[in-house]
Amino acid sequence: MRKRQVRRVCVVLSNKQRLDCIVRVSPIRVSSIGRQVLDHVTLMCGVRSLQIFGLAIFLEHEYLFVDLDQNLGKYFGKEWRRTSTKGTFLLFLRVQHYVESVELIKDSTSQELYYSDLRRKMLDSLCDQQELLFLQLAAAALQAEMGDAEEQILGDGDEQNGKENTIVSEKKQNQNYFLPEDYFPSWLIRHRGRDFLLRHAGALHATLRGLARPRAIRRFIEDASALQDVPVTVYTLRQDKRDVRGCVHLAVTLKGLCVHQEVEGKLHLLYDCTWKEIHSLTFRGKRFEVQTGGRLGVVSLMVYYTASPCHSRLLLRHLQQTHRFQLDNRGTQRPDTGARVGQLYREASICDLAWLGERLRCASSSSLTTHISEYNSDHTTPKPLPRDRAGRHPVIGKSGWDVGYRPMGKFMKLK
Repeated sequence: MRKRQVRRVCVVLSNKQRLDCIVRVSPIRVSSIGRQVLDHVTLMCGVRSLQIFGLAIFLEHEYLFVDLDQNLGKYFGKEWRRTSTKGTFLLFLRVQHYVESVELIKDSTSQELYYSDLRRKMLDSLCDQQELLFLQLAAAALQAEMGDAEEQILGDGDEQNGKENTIVSEKKQNQNYFLPEDYFPSWLIRHRGRDFLLRHAGALHATLRGLARPRAIRRFIEDASALQDVPVTVYTLRQDKRDVRGCVHLAVTLKGLCVHQEVEGKLHLLYDCTWKEIHSLTFRGKRFEVQTGGRLGVVSLMVYYTASPCHSRLLLRHLQQTHRFQLDNRGTQRPDTGARVGQLYREASICDLAWLGERLRCASSSSLTTHISEYNSDHTTPKPLPRDRAGRHPVIGKSGWDVGYRPMGKFMKLK
């Protein structure tokens, strides 16, 4: 009786760890499905939220999620079917379905793998209108990876002699205890500068003192979902089947599909459609069609081309599974309102203290001069309080904010 053959498969996780799997195949029919590998990964690393992860293969310069019920030999080719092969086949455990609510990620191991995936994509984000959110994300990542930021403790025993008993940690001896390149996109570093990001990210990191690693990871996941180009899976397509390289980017988002076209290195939005607006998804060979219908009933057909028929088939399968996943979990996909309120409060705490102090001093001196001139002109008639459009006085909250206005932009101005 012939012995069963084995194939060595290396699975790369999103946190760059590698798991070696040995798959036994039949000597008569060299077949093994991807689900066997996924089950082996589950036992080794303890991932329980399998519905959001998938096994991907790097094929044709792109990551494609394999069909777990198909033979792996379809993706690895002739090398898989050779009886004397001693090579290692490479697969990637990646996030296949992104979520809006972290509650869908049940166990801590799955949350850490999901965090690592978002953490990597954040560095490539191009959302230039959300600079403050990047500072929040960097602070949460620092808290999750480095723990509490050590504070500089000053003593008061020898102040009269001009000496201070100072306990300074290694982090504070060198304030650059992290590299901006590891926590911020390159465009933001060029725009704001390293010193600015080190100063403000470090200050926000200090405010998270005492926050445990699991909670810091959950906060990062919740905040990163607000970036439009982070919780997405992007495929590169071609406008014409004769094109050498693809210039159309099809993004699978939480709500549907977005199509961008690359022109001179920049992406321009062509279509943004929800799952409800998509009528059909079909492919024939390399030809991939997306038929949509807007609110006015106008039907449009988008035709693009993939690198191969296998590419088209796996792309269609991923879109179908993502739509089904969103339908099955639409009741739990809405984020908690209280968490969003807390997020807005954390955003309001970001400001340049030096700039704010200078503005307050200028405002104080200006208001004092104005008050004296008004008092000298007419000190007997008090000036009425301002009113809104409804004739009511604005209400001042406990934090000192006028809730009838939006001073967010002035308070968060960065210099």
